[in-house]
Amino acid sequence: MLSIQHVGISAVAASVPKKYVKNHDLSVAYGESEVNKLISTIGVEQRHISEPTVTSADLCLDAAMNLISQAKIAAEDIQAVVFVSQTSDYQLPATACILQDKLNIPTTALAFDINMGCSGYVYGLQVAASLIHSGMKSILLLVGDTISKLVKPGDRSTELLFGDAGTATLVSYMPDSKMSFKLGTDGSGYKNIIAKAPISKNSLIGRADNYSYLEMDGGEVFSFTLKVVPRLVNDLLKDLELTADKIDNCFYHQANHFMLKHLSKKSKFESKQVPISIDKYGNTSGASIPLTLCATKRESYRNTLLVGFGVGLSWGAIHCDLTQTMFLPINELDLDDGK
Repeated sequence: MLSIQHVGISAVAASVPKKYVKNHDLSVAYGESEVNKLISTIGVEQRHISEPTVTSADLCLDAAMNLISQAKIAAEDIQAVVFVSQTSDYQLPATACILQDKLNIPTTALAFDINMGCSGYVYGLQVAASLIHSGMKSILLLVGDTISKLVKPGDRSTELLFGDAGTATLVSYMPDSKMSFKLGTDGSGYKNIIAKAPISKNSLIGRADNYSYLEMDGGEVFSFTLKVVPRLVNDLLKDLELTADKIDNCFYHQANHFMLKHLSKKSKFESKQVPISIDKYGNTSGASIPLTLCATKRESYRNTLLVGFGVGLSWGAIHCDLTQTMFLPINELDLDDGK
């Protein structure tokens, strides 16, 4: 376990595309009984889906603008922009550089991308916390994906599962706060969630065109998750000298509802301790934890766990106190398709 002192989360904002798809509408393609079975298992009733020209950066930009406005922080006070995504605008340059300019953040700020998926929020928070530990005061962590663009039509393992979202988190110097981390990686399972072949020969011509179809071995991913994640959570609790009943909230990556129930049971959490947003937003990859933070209201945030896991294969958990954190309402972004 790694603990970083004097760091906390000041505010979290999230944006989703205004357009959404109800999974029951896919009964024509899959058959009503098959769709009902899938919805019952994965727990996804609807998903917000971006238009072709709306990117992860657009959604994160909207979330960041809301956060900067509502949290009353000046853009010139932000010292670093960290963009975490698997669906960046271009192969190069880094999307964080583009967002730094659009947000009028000073040219003295660091700006860089991290290519991570389902555990990306947890990884991004450790990077941001480390920057605070190095002497910075305010880090803007932008985490988002438009995974729906990677889904192959007709793929029952992914088509009803994934939605799109962008989020912004302000990580700040806080004298009386700390965050404790436990992370891991097992690259031997990289093939279990992969996008490896370009969809078209024109894959590098511009925004949002450089994507490949997502391939996922659901059985292997489920096995990996049940093996690694409960041990991750239980080991962190042991290191912290806490028991499951002392945790106010455990915000898991919203992989699917069936999986979340099993993870909760293995770590002895009651359902009231585990917020759920996958029913309304689907699996939004790295954005799912901050999206869920904004989507649910809790009585207490003092003992909170944030747990990410998936593509890589990678995983991570954080213990933090979010009592002083501002959670903004989720914004539905409506951009003209011709932008």
